Amino acid sequence: MSLSFWVVVAPLIAAVLLLILPKMGGGSSRSLSIVGTLVSLVLAVIMWLSYPAGQSGFEFIGHIHWFTLPALWQASNVSVGLSFGVDGLSLPLIAMTAFISVLAMAGAKRDIDRPRLYYFWLSMVTAGLMGVFAALDLFTFLVALEVTLFASFFLIQLFGLPGSPRAAIKFLIYRGFATVAMLVALVGIAYGLTGAYSSSGASSTMTFSIPQMLNLAHHAGSGLFPAAWQGGLLLVLLLGVFIEEAFVPFHTWLPTTHEFADTPTNMVVGGLLTKTGAYVLLRFGVGMLPGQIQHYGMLIAVFGVINILYGAFAAWAQKDWRRLIAFGGISHMGLVLLGIASFSAAGLQGAMFMIVSSGLLTALLFFLTGAIEDRTKTVSFKDLGGLSKAMPMISGFLLVAALGSLGLPLTSGFISEIQAFIGGFTSYPAVSFVGLGGLILSAVYLLYAIQKTTFGGAAKLAEGLSDATAREYLPTVILTALVLLIGIYPNLIGHLFNLSVQGLLGIGG
Repeated sequence: MSLSFWVVVAPLIAAVLLLILPKMGGGSSRSLSIVGTLVSLVLAVIMWLSYPAGQSGFEFIGHIHWFTLPALWQASNVSVGLSFGVDGLSLPLIAMTAFISVLAMAGAKRDIDRPRLYYFWLSMVTAGLMGVFAALDLFTFLVALEVTLFASFFLIQLFGLPGSPRAAIKFLIYRGFATVAMLVALVGIAYGLTGAYSSSGASSTMTFSIPQMLNLAHHAGSGLFPAAWQGGLLLVLLLGVFIEEAFVPFHTWLPTTHEFADTPTNMVVGGLLTKTGAYVLLRFGVGMLPGQIQHYGMLIAVFGVINILYGAFAAWAQKDWRRLIAFGGISHMGLVLLGIASFSAAGLQGAMFMIVSSGLLTALLFFLTGAIEDRTKTVSFKDLGGLSKAMPMISGFLLVAALGSLGLPLTSGFISEIQAFIGGFTSYPAVSFVGLGGLILSAVYLLYAIQKTTFGGAAKLAEGLSDATAREYLPTVILTALVLLIGIYPNLIGHLFNLSVQGLLGIGG
């Protein structure tokens, strides 16, 4: 099988072994889960280094026939397979998933209750995320999306803070509705590409193969797939994406989840799981309904700016780090909408950069604030202060993470924001100008939070605290290094994203 297949399967094998091997203690369970995800990381790096130059299509394709759906369309059977591959859009996201998952596992507390079950669900959500980004079959994609939903639910439900069951149910309801909306839209697109909605009687073979669907979308004219149907399906897809990404007004599940989940779960949910909706919009929205993305571009851009500003204002109003990071993430992902709405090379690439940048910075912020919470038992601003004296290293890295989130030059946040806004100003200058207020507000709420946490008079909780431990240095240093490396040398991932942008704009004509 191909490397992309084993990237997905390696964490799944680790999860199965965690269930069947006897006498698995906390250390052994953590090591096994880390090894499974490390294998995926190594394979992702190998694919990255050997990815063909100038290739905008899918590579490292592997396919196993799963089952057949009989007489699904015009009495013809539809083959469903476990099909995986990577392109310039999915490969960086797969690598980021492996990086953050390994660091979340390595940085987890050593005294976790029921460690075997905990690392089982962490491995399952990692495998599901790998499957979402690598799937080349629509059915495989939807199954992988469901795996991430239920694995995350059990992580929140079983291992969160007091009150987590309510947060887990809210998470399940919202993201369950998102999955249903995306299922309806994607299956509708698959039927539309056969000519099912055409009055001309034109038809083609039914397929759930994502590469074949992209190819059909490239050649589908208005007679094969009428614009009215395309527009309706895009709106349904946008509904699913908005809920999946916690965009306003479907955002309330995300701050609640982050408030009650533990630190590794927050790293995975905030850094990775909330990026799947943006991936869906790029892969299926821009890839298969490009004309409708352009038609509804102003609407998408307006919603993007609403999220940029609302997320920033809401973050400014928060009283603790967890909810601030949640609303800050919503503001960042609003930039993804603005970049996609522009339908320009700079905007689309900026959206892709923001997915990665927001993922790394969100994971870093949650890890550092989790380290503070481990020592002080709180992340409330009113109870913190003067931590830079007792914890200079943690405080220093927290400042770097905050500066990256507000878009300081030479960080990944800067290259993401500037490209997204360049694309936005190219297509929607007035709307983009309003969105610039979010950049100012991000500096206000992040620096205010840093001032309340690390500077000023030392709170009683800051007395006698220890600085970063060896367990905490590894995730902190690696995530910070990646944020700076991408900011200094954006072509590290930019060359892959550029290949996907060329392909997407080619489809869009």
